[in-house]
Amino acid sequence: MADTNNSKPFKTLNQQLSILRKRGLDDAHAKAKRSLEQIGYYSLINGYKWMFLARDSNGEIIHPEVYKDDASFDEIRSLYDFDFELRAILYRSLLKYETMLGAEIAYRFSEHHPEEHAYLAIDNFSRDAQHVSSVVGTISSLSSTIKKYSDRGGKNAIKHYVNRHGHVPLWVLVNFLTFGELNYFYTNCTEDIQLAIANDFRHTKCISYNASNQSAITPDAIMGINQMVNIFRNAVAHGEITYSKVVYRTPHLGEIKSAANVNNVALRSQAGVFELIIAMKAVLPKKNFKRLTNDIENLLIDYKDSFNAVNYSALLQDMHFPLNYKEILCN
Repeated sequence: MADTNNSKPFKTLNQQLSILRKRGLDDAHAKAKRSLEQIGYYSLINGYKWMFLARDSNGEIIHPEVYKDDASFDEIRSLYDFDFELRAILYRSLLKYETMLGAEIAYRFSEHHPEEHAYLAIDNFSRDAQHVSSVVGTISSLSSTIKKYSDRGGKNAIKHYVNRHGHVPLWVLVNFLTFGELNYFYTNCTEDIQLAIANDFRHTKCISYNASNQSAITPDAIMGINQMVNIFRNAVAHGEITYSKVVYRTPHLGEIKSAANVNNVALRSQAGVFELIIAMKAVLPKKNFKRLTNDIENLLIDYKDSFNAVNYSALLQDMHFPLNYKEILCN
């Protein structure tokens, strides 16, 4: 028997369009219907309507919801498309950093602990009492990854090394870890390994920028970057709203800013897209960071005319972009 008390009953595409028109989106017609069919009302409208809703004198959204007089369905769709492209751009840079971090962890940890399965020994990690639980969790996660891929059908590198060599080198294992697992691994490393990895990132930048005056990157800065990257990495991989995403607790932003050689801007205490880009400037080689900033600039140029002036300014503000962002990112 059907449930007659459903508070969110199914609505046809035409009914969805009718709701939007009643709330002030007069251009919600055939083209909008195709968008709703391809993307879904929840992902498109509920995800991206907030910039376009009318608000009272205190800045609170008016209920029942109604759109601003100059709002349009086309602008909402443009914001969705903009965010889709932004995720693709960020993903490339985040994946590059993830690869670099994994390689650094594998090299420096194995250099200090060359014995087989050294990463499964608790004594090879931080002995700080506050890290004990996290260290145990990391070791358990590494062991579980090996077991999962060893038991899986078909071919994979972990299974090959277990069957052929009886152990899995860390430089193989890191390729099967999530960024979150890499983040915890770095956090739980001993201070000398953390410092060696941080120094390697600075050395890489010195080479790529052909300059020896690159600022030092502290282990704390790497940990702050990792926390930020982990949150944005998950967002871009799972199609979450990204342009306005905020990391509410972002440690070591001052050290990240220093590592990026950025002096002419005050970063927000809660990181957004702009702070993430600054973090990438601190760790990525010049070629990769230049690709990131060029792609971001082209994206902003491509979509500027898709928004009215007020909404375009709001978009930049939600991304935490200051007025002089070009000067900062191009230096």
